[in-house]
Amino acid sequence: MRKLLYISLLFTLLIFGCRDKKIPQVPKSREILRGVLDTSGERLKTGKQGGTLIRAEIPELDTFNVVTTRSRPVYAMLKLIFEPLLSIHPITGEIQGGIAKEYRIERDGYSITLLLNENIRFSDGNQCTSEDVIFSFEEVYMNPDVDSKKTDFLRIRNRAVSIKALDELTVQFDLPVPYRPFLYTLTQLEILPEHILSPLMKQEGVEAFNRKWGNPDNDISLLLGTGPYMLKEYRKADRVVLTRNPYYNEREGGLWLEGMPYFDKIVELIGVDHETKLLKFQIGEIDFYNIRPTDIVSGDIGSLIRNKKEGNYELYHAGHTPLSNHFLVLNQNPATVQSEKLKLFRNSRFREAVSYLINKELIRDEVFSGYAFLDASPLRDSSPYYKHVTPLQYDPARAKQILRELGIKDIDNDGLLNLPSGENLELTLYTNQDNPIRIRMGDIISESFKQIGIGVDFQPIDYDLVVTKLLDTFDWEAVIIGIEGNTEPNDSSWVWESKGPLHMWAPYQEKPLTEWEEKIDELFALGRITWDIESARGLYHEFQDIAGTERPVINIVVPAEVYGFRNGLGNLIPRAVSYNATALLPYIYWEKKH
Repeated sequence: MRKLLYISLLFTLLIFGCRDKKIPQVPKSREILRGVLDTSGERLKTGKQGGTLIRAEIPELDTFNVVTTRSRPVYAMLKLIFEPLLSIHPITGEIQGGIAKEYRIERDGYSITLLLNENIRFSDGNQCTSEDVIFSFEEVYMNPDVDSKKTDFLRIRNRAVSIKALDELTVQFDLPVPYRPFLYTLTQLEILPEHILSPLMKQEGVEAFNRKWGNPDNDISLLLGTGPYMLKEYRKADRVVLTRNPYYNEREGGLWLEGMPYFDKIVELIGVDHETKLLKFQIGEIDFYNIRPTDIVSGDIGSLIRNKKEGNYELYHAGHTPLSNHFLVLNQNPATVQSEKLKLFRNSRFREAVSYLINKELIRDEVFSGYAFLDASPLRDSSPYYKHVTPLQYDPARAKQILRELGIKDIDNDGLLNLPSGENLELTLYTNQDNPIRIRMGDIISESFKQIGIGVDFQPIDYDLVVTKLLDTFDWEAVIIGIEGNTEPNDSSWVWESKGPLHMWAPYQEKPLTEWEEKIDELFALGRITWDIESARGLYHEFQDIAGTERPVINIVVPAEVYGFRNGLGNLIPRAVSYNATALLPYIYWEKKH
């Protein structure tokens, strides 16, 4: 169990979209970033076929098996080849059609019936039917011998989901309980070719699926999907070449543009290190570059902005990063925190004072050179359930006033604030020492605390030790850490529900310690069983308001997601809905011959 939680913390600390091509405006709260375009208000338009797009996003290729790969970049590429029943709109983040064109909620939410698009074909021309869907789920995703974490996706409250075919183009899932996030699950489970894999697995067993199908050294022509692209060529340790799937056609129920996908080829270079990739992008050898936080902190983004004209590229921002944000948490666990401090940490007014003491604007401008957002919402703006929550601005005078009202003041005139008992108010603040960005933030925060008389022992420590403190010993007072963003709010329930193992300030609660935690539990429970999207959105908006008011997690900044694209490309409306904007690739095209 602890291993599962460790992996989760590592990676997390780490209505159908119709054919209307109008793109909704992003929230008004988004700041304009210097030297970076915001195209979110534009519309997608029909493009033209032709040309090659070159990327270098795969550091190492483990397998072409979309089910067993452990590599996020490889999986993102394979999502262009293999398709799920439902998909996520590449700009709004809403659930839309994929192989299925429609879903119906039946039996008061205990069943989901999906009607498949007619004439969906694998890249060898074979039709995709209910038979492929049933095979993919029963023989692969529900098979405990398959080497994949996805086998856990089909259990709800430790009970298995069941599936059956109603006819050639209709399948039905029966759920142990009504569970709206299962729609999101169906966007993560790609449909596989039964006519290829069933004979292979019957003859050679499940290990043939785990180790043989998808092995880069084996026949790549057997890697057939229904997605917009197909695997054409693989040069070991050099490149992967995707070409247009000749049988890809309109998907009713999803966002569709005539003639898509548009590129004749997508080339993914393998094993290009970060510095070389940065150079290749600036001199025109690759057409895409994902700006990392280290590029911003190191100043490389300034070089990228200055060289835009000469390098024939443009930079675009896509809102909040889907990767880790940064926040500060105070330990409210009664088992490990000294009683006087515990009383403070569990007081929302004290957490309010701490929030006033964090100079978020300075951190955004100096640590991130402005390429970050200030937002107290626990969700990211790529989620259709997101609501902007305005954070408190830096105000040490207001913080000191709140502390005085709580009985915390300098009673002996030595410049240090005292607790009501007379003890100095001192905190130990941890973060992971392998993250220089968080170390810089910790230095700024520590100095701000010290200026008003709060003693801070700031200790950057080994990441494994941070995890041990958070998950095992609970021996900590304050920590700067972060989690990944999610399109589906329920994916963060491990953090926000009181019984959750990643409910960092007081995990594994048998019953909620506070009324507001009990209310969040209720909102998440209702959010899971509420199939009406607007109603669910209202529930999660209320959750975000509570989180922003109670501040058990005090958001510092959310880094901006910034992409570089070669000039001459159309339909560049990047959003951080998918890793490196992969979901947008089928809609992008060369406006000029390339």
